[in-house]
Amino acid sequence: MEDDKLNRKTKIPADAMHMSPECIPCLIRRVLFEAEEVDGEKGVEAVRNAAEMLGELFGENVCSATVATQVHRETYRILGTKDPYRPLKRRSNEVGLELYPAAERFVKRADDPLRTAFLCAVVGNVLDFGIGTGYDDPARLKKEFRSLLSEGLGHDDTQRIRRLLKRAEKVVYLGDNCGEIVLDRLALKELKKLEVDLTLVVKEEPILTDATRKDIAGLGMENIVDHIVEAPGFAVGIDLDSLRGPFGRMLRGADLIIAKGMANFESLSETDIMPVAYLLRTKCSPVANAMRLPKDINAVKLFERGYGAR
Repeated sequence: MEDDKLNRKTKIPADAMHMSPECIPCLIRRVLFEAEEVDGEKGVEAVRNAAEMLGELFGENVCSATVATQVHRETYRILGTKDPYRPLKRRSNEVGLELYPAAERFVKRADDPLRTAFLCAVVGNVLDFGIGTGYDDPARLKKEFRSLLSEGLGHDDTQRIRRLLKRAEKVVYLGDNCGEIVLDRLALKELKKLEVDLTLVVKEEPILTDATRKDIAGLGMENIVDHIVEAPGFAVGIDLDSLRGPFGRMLRGADLIIAKGMANFESLSETDIMPVAYLLRTKCSPVANAMRLPKDINAVKLFERGYGAR
């Protein structure tokens, strides 16, 4: 049964993000980071357990996000915590709030506010702790924010997205990490100007640094979007089982899904749900390769039926 879940395929597109050998050291680094944040003495047990699980679960056709979910669930159990990133999430939001006024001015002065708001949201996606490819210290984003903005978008499908938005009624925005969720407000505001019915999705349960409803309290999201929905369960990216219920029906009923971050790509790329516009920093080669993009760029990439990953 577990193997069936890991290998589930439902009209998986050619660009699905399957597990790569590079995912293994990435996950181990993340587990070690979590242990050091909570209780360094449990690091050996947590890493040993993760290594054993990865030895059993690794396969060429399994979903990397599903494996990561199982590894982190067991790691949290060993560490005796439900939210090992809580202090980092709080600090990330603080940094996001410090950067927000300058980012807002940047968008207001732009010739294309929607594209610029997408860029600001993508730059926030560099925050990713413990993987060796993101920014482990929220303060680093504050120091390098303008430099990252100056890179612009290495891949930009904003015009294609804009054409979809002109006839869209329902848009779903899948949030990702704390810190960047603050900068997502800029993109959400620009989307609401287009008079769409806008739903923001946050996590039901804490996992990694992903924003939950508790984490966005006080950010005023309820004054920007029409609905705030919690993605069910404990999952890196999206729990594929949840797509069989009301949450999946909501996603399939959207005219456009805008998904932040690599984990949402890792999970949704295993499905036939489209169109999806991914706003992310390509922080690792497996994701970059699956998206047919260079590594370490700011990207706004649209996947829709009939186009694939162009």
